[in-house]
Amino acid sequence: MARVENPVPGTAPPSPNTLKQLDIAFGWVKGSAARVLWGGDSIELSNGRPFVGRGKDPLSFRVVEVDIDLVDTLIAAADRCFQLFERSDLPAAVQESARAVKEELGMAVGRLAAAQATEVLERAGGPGHELPKSIERLIGALLATPPTATGIERENQQYRRWLAGAATDLDPALEATFTRRWRSKLDRISLTEGEGR
Repeated sequence: MARVENPVPGTAPPSPNTLKQLDIAFGWVKGSAARVLWGGDSIELSNGRPFVGRGKDPLSFRVVEVDIDLVDTLIAAADRCFQLFERSDLPAAVQESARAVKEELGMAVGRLAAAQATEVLERAGGPGHELPKSIERLIGALLATPPTATGIERENQQYRRWLAGAATDLDPALEATFTRRWRSKLDRISLTEGEGR
């Protein structure tokens, strides 16, 4: 408990078993101790069911975990919408709306696909790990072109290329940032899923 409450540089994170015991002791939903360790909020159990404590804004979260099957379903549905928007027989009255929806949907689905690719690359790639050929084929197009975005999205593009071993001439400070980000992600995966790398 002292290592959890007062960590110092180099302190090993608690084991998945310790985090499970903390969840049980505090009456938290499985995985809450790991979320708290990484700066998130716990979810309390009330009569065996998740309960968000009073006084907390129930809409204060920034990230939602969704099943990968839902992501795939959304991307497939978007592809069908894009095909519909390209039809030459769309009535003139809806063509402008269809163009705007296509643009908005394309941006949202692009971000979703990029987040999915980042997750895959964090789990399969990184320094010292050669990407499986099946993953290279799956997201190769995403990595083939140099980053074109600006701001945080450009950094995310560079991060994905770095995970895949495709980034060259990175600033040492940025490479150090990517290494910390990747190791932090692997630690979270290990804590929440009980997996080692």
